[in-house]
Amino acid sequence: MKHILTAGALACAALFPASGAMAAVVTNYGNCGTAGVFDAPFSYLECSGGYDKNVLNNSANGVDSQKDALAALGFDVTGFDFNSYFKIDSLNGADVTSPPAPLMTGITIFGIHFGGGSVLGNVTAFYKFDAGAGTTTIPFATNGSSGWVLYQTGGGTEDVVPEPATWAMMIAGFGLVGAAMRRRSGKLAVSA
Repeated sequence: MKHILTAGALACAALFPASGAMAAVVTNYGNCGTAGVFDAPFSYLECSGGYDKNVLNNSANGVDSQKDALAALGFDVTGFDFNSYFKIDSLNGADVTSPPAPLMTGITIFGIHFGGGSVLGNVTAFYKFDAGAGTTTIPFATNGSSGWVLYQTGGGTEDVVPEPATWAMMIAGFGLVGAAMRRRSGKLAVSA
């Protein structure tokens, strides 16, 4: 009976192999959000990764790890060409600046490999941030910035719930408009 179960398990494994994206993802330490990665005032909306070593390449492990990280950030990789994107191969510890990088606007997603001298260690992390009307620099507070890839820029801005002060101003504005309309309609009724 034991041999029949083993044979059945092997047959199922042959029919349903592990998915390529999950089978080749390298170790993800999940330490992308460590403090001290970026200089203020730069801040990001989300991060993904802390993938072991440099996965910003078109090897099977690299592409599968990039897909895994980008999916976690809500980026649809369907049809995305992992052989053709904007890449800076060697930052040598410097900030990302424009040029050589393009002006970044709106929702922007990038991947960065940090060497062993960074606060993250020798890992690759992926970040999503709102560049607003445009930014030309991503300033690093840590040493070791290395390869950098830009996946998306110019996307729509994130939906943001207005702050309480904004709500108060909007409500006051609606009240003033309503009062002005009532006052005007009252004057029209008296003159008619």
